[in-house]
Amino acid sequence: MNPPSRPARPVYRLLTLLSLVLGAGTSARAQDAVAKPADSLAAAQKELRLGNYLRARELYSWVLHEDRKSAPARMGLGRVAIAENEWGEACDLFEEVMERDTGGLAPRYYAGISRREYGAQLAWLLRKRQWQKSMDNFLWVIARDSSYEDVLYQLALLYRYREEYDLALDLGRLQIERKPDLYDAPVGLFKLYRYVVADVSPGEIFQLLGRRHDPFALYFAAEALRRHGRYEESERLLKGMLGRTDGVPAQAIYCSLSRIRFAQGDPARGEEYYWRAVDNISSWLGAAVLFEDIKYILTDIELKQYRSLASDRKKSAFFHLFWNLRNPSPAAKLNVRLAEHERRILRAEQEFEYHGFRTHFNDPDKLHYLRFPRAFSLNQEFNDKGLVYVRHGDPDDVQRTIGDDLNECWLYNGKGESPRRIFYFTQSNSAGNNWRLTSFPEDPRMWENLVMWDQRYNRLVNGQALDQAVLQDQFREESGTTVSGGLATDEHTWRKEMKVFAIPHSINAFRGDAGKTLVNVSYAIPVGDIARELGDTVKTLRVEVGVSMNRTDGKVLAAELDTLSLPLGSGTAGSYVELYRFVVRPDTVRIAMHARPLGMELVSTWDRQIRIPDYPATVPMLSDVELLLPSDAKSSIEIDGVKVIASPFDAVPRARPLYVYWQMYNLTKDADGRTATRSRVLLTKGESGPDDASIVSYDSDHSGVEESAAELARIDVRAYDRGIYTLTVEITDRKMVRTFSKSRLLRLTGD
Repeated sequence: MNPPSRPARPVYRLLTLLSLVLGAGTSARAQDAVAKPADSLAAAQKELRLGNYLRARELYSWVLHEDRKSAPARMGLGRVAIAENEWGEACDLFEEVMERDTGGLAPRYYAGISRREYGAQLAWLLRKRQWQKSMDNFLWVIARDSSYEDVLYQLALLYRYREEYDLALDLGRLQIERKPDLYDAPVGLFKLYRYVVADVSPGEIFQLLGRRHDPFALYFAAEALRRHGRYEESERLLKGMLGRTDGVPAQAIYCSLSRIRFAQGDPARGEEYYWRAVDNISSWLGAAVLFEDIKYILTDIELKQYRSLASDRKKSAFFHLFWNLRNPSPAAKLNVRLAEHERRILRAEQEFEYHGFRTHFNDPDKLHYLRFPRAFSLNQEFNDKGLVYVRHGDPDDVQRTIGDDLNECWLYNGKGESPRRIFYFTQSNSAGNNWRLTSFPEDPRMWENLVMWDQRYNRLVNGQALDQAVLQDQFREESGTTVSGGLATDEHTWRKEMKVFAIPHSINAFRGDAGKTLVNVSYAIPVGDIARELGDTVKTLRVEVGVSMNRTDGKVLAAELDTLSLPLGSGTAGSYVELYRFVVRPDTVRIAMHARPLGMELVSTWDRQIRIPDYPATVPMLSDVELLLPSDAKSSIEIDGVKVIASPFDAVPRARPLYVYWQMYNLTKDADGRTATRSRVLLTKGESGPDDASIVSYDSDHSGVEESAAELARIDVRAYDRGIYTLTVEITDRKMVRTFSKSRLLRLTGD
């Protein structure tokens, strides 16, 4: 299957050249290009390698303007056209080079690729003509140097397009034998086999694979068995291949074994096989096989990062970090995001596979409202519905219409930081499973279906033509944003049977010893709410609770996993409040927590990325402002004669005292070694900082001999109105005559 194609852009090329000739907006770099064509060629090649295609095109065009005979510039522009899927333009450029360089291998090689892909965009008779030209170019190169680049594999792709699978696989195998050090060739053969296993009917695939006598054929026979649900037979074949050194990397075998276990509902064993594959990467091919599994949900930044890795150890670390960052409960024993990904892939194999041609003719977004990230082109196995599904899971609602073109719309309700998203799909001018994203559903019957999602569709159905045109343009623009954002992110979803509940939590930092910082992570388990789900017969609630702290590079700084046994009784109410304490060095970290009542379809997760502050021994400073609760919990401490624990709640009942705690550091000492401070707590209605309407709810003077001090304020809030307040702790260092402060939000309730 080809990446999406667009028509050639001769007008764009003409305008680019005109701007160069006229000198419009000439930059210093462009002037360098005129003065030093050789340097500009080198710079253009670098930009092309980095994927900066617009800049590469500009530089190559400058060189060609200076030297109309420059074959390297035309070749460079041709390679830019290939990178941008401008197949018609690429054909023209390489033909121009071939006219001047009749013996060159490179222009023939690239012309073969361009003609093959250009032909895939055309109707059958025109396609056949282009494919014959592609064949002629490849055979011309092979006759002179069959080891040139990966020409045998490129010809194999042409045979696959023509559904001549035996020849395609023979050439793929021959490419590996001729150039065993060519990294891409084994991956290419893997892809060829995968296409064959997916495209050929079950009645024929085992015969085709049985005629072949290479280890790849044996492995994909096991894959064919797996795909058809014959798990025990597949597993026997795969385990029999372990330990061999005949070309199939262990990563491929372990990944298949992993997928079998996930399909059988055994995520623990499935994950064990997967990490065995990751932790034993010992070849470029093994890492590439694992990359094929995650490429559907990569971000462009992750794609760039992965391509920059050279060592097996770094690639292994990349996969660990990749899944850890996506795991909503990284402290748990199993990675639920990995399990969900494999579930989605298994379903996508059954429902969303498409290996045909994605042409301009069957592209419903001909006006190019949709903007695709670079990683989008990595998907060559699934249609657009499949790619959205692998990234975001089951939609919350689906609408369909059947007519000249099939239309389908998927709704994902927004949750947390994820926005509400609507994806539009259609089968326009195509058959089979070629569902493609479109910016707007053209069928008015679909508009009627979508009124329940967005009332603006009611105006489309009943409005005037001008209003309809304006609305359609709005929808198309919004769809461009939805698609670019949706294909640059992925979401974990729980099974529909799983109920999600919230864990109130709070994170507060204080100065630790030896340059480290103490971090309190308080949380509350809503025992009373959960108990109502259980009934009166259950006397003990067992809850798995885990919290982890990771650096942005994935390194685990701290992690705890506990199973709590909480007694239940008649009329159990309220929450179980506890605290985790970590002492770490200042850094940017991700803190994630989960709680899962055992034996119940209930789960709660949260994660936050924060900067753990540093407390250098310089100017006076404040810790975070922490709210406290009177408590007898095991993690409670006694302050000023009161046993308290950090409160995870931002809601404070007015009927109870408000306990506010903070620490002060680097207080100034006078000549006698004494400190003096004034502490005030201000409450300001709303979410803004202190102002003239702020209420001073606490005011106290202190003196001492230590450069640091802690303070607990007990505040009576019964007289305050309900609502959101900004609580500000304001400290004045009287020896330095300097004031510093920290703020946080809280909500006063009537309970």
